[in-house]
Amino acid sequence: MINFRLDKQSPVPFYRQITDMVLAGISAGSILPGEKLPTIREASVNLEVNPNTIAKAYSQLRLLGVLDTQQGSGVFVRLQPSSRLSKAEKRKNLESLCRDFISRAQILNIDIEELIKYMSQIRVEVKGDSSKNRK
Repeated sequence: MINFRLDKQSPVPFYRQITDMVLAGISAGSILPGEKLPTIREASVNLEVNPNTIAKAYSQLRLLGVLDTQQGSGVFVRLQPSSRLSKAEKRKNLESLCRDFISRAQILNIDIEELIKYMSQIRVEVKGDSSKNRK
């Protein structure tokens, strides 16, 4: 089962930390498609946060097309990214992601141009890693 850890000293809200951990885990391959996430109750007890915090994080991840809820079974990582999103929905998600990202960068006093340059470097590394994994 996935084990979340919150940084209680971080200015980043807990729901956002959880969202980021799930996205990072999926990206790194440590959280696999079809994998079940902890229930809202389990996660809230383990992290010692309000269940609404977990519900908000899971809701954000559902909106991003990352999670599926199966009534009575739980919350699972979607097997394939959502391709059902309209262009307007994709644009809205992109705008929300960018606004959150820029706000967090500003809180951490990170220059946007430096951030863009670093993201470009990481993108090249990630593409290189994914092509190695296919061989």
